[in-house]
Amino acid sequence: MLLGADARGFPQTAGTLPESDRATVGYRSVEAALKALHQKPGVTFRSENGWLIADEDGARTIWSFAPTGHPAYPTVVKRAVVVVDGVTNIHMDVLCEADKVACDNIVIQFQQINERISGAVRKKAATPLVFAGTSPEEINITTDSAPGWVPSADQRAQVVSVTHEFLAALDNGDPAKAFALMTDGQKAIQTFEQFAKRLAEFNAGAGPVKKRRIVRVTWTKDPRAAPALGIYAAVDLVSHFANIDRHCGYIVIYQPDSLASFRVARQEDGFITNGQVRQIERTQSREAVEVLWAQIARKCPNYSGGTADDVTK
Repeated sequence: MLLGADARGFPQTAGTLPESDRATVGYRSVEAALKALHQKPGVTFRSENGWLIADEDGARTIWSFAPTGHPAYPTVVKRAVVVVDGVTNIHMDVLCEADKVACDNIVIQFQQINERISGAVRKKAATPLVFAGTSPEEINITTDSAPGWVPSADQRAQVVSVTHEFLAALDNGDPAKAFALMTDGQKAIQTFEQFAKRLAEFNAGAGPVKKRRIVRVTWTKDPRAAPALGIYAAVDLVSHFANIDRHCGYIVIYQPDSLASFRVARQEDGFITNGQVRQIERTQSREAVEVLWAQIARKCPNYSGGTADDVTK
């Protein structure tokens, strides 16, 4: 019996993971945990690949109950999204009432999922990325999304992680890493060589990134107009570079099903370099700059003006 194992840093060998002498999930048994969660206000339940999932959004916690017939049944895996100094991690506790090897395999499986979610964010990203205007906990869902669906704490953490990782790759001039994070459909739009050339040209003109600001994250599941079923998160951004004060855009991050990783399905940017601004001011007027920027910024959802340095009220 494996009780309350926090799996971070354990060796990846079933049958050898250390055990706790107490149930760290907060309940003495899997049955007691399930009963308590059913009685707890604000907890929602859903089914994913046979597992019963309980989302405790107020605590940013997700509970996963193994199905009958699973080698590790009965087992509950408790995972909480923890943000410390802007860094996202997944804290995990496991209560497994099956045999040692089956319990260890569950820990290893979920540890790998956790690493995929939070590994990129635990590393100090070069991109200064902050939320402003809306908090990361605010959930915005489109009207054409699947009725009643809301993103889980896991999914919200994954989108933040992928956003950090993708933007850091762009800003660090690492086209291979950024390209690897794209969907196959996005990769089909351009070759890797074309993408790498475009990124190098942009970085050379923009200069080092100063700040990136997430304005809003909007979610939808199985929308009618989408090219494929799945979960979509549109991340609206405002950015500030050494040579670009006016920059906005968005990234669409896509997950085809709950077991797949999120990938970047689309990226759109609109900007005017500071050099272009000076040239237009010299040859036309300041007003001409603002008119041009207003036209460009109309393509940036939820952009309300200003730069990444501005604070949205």
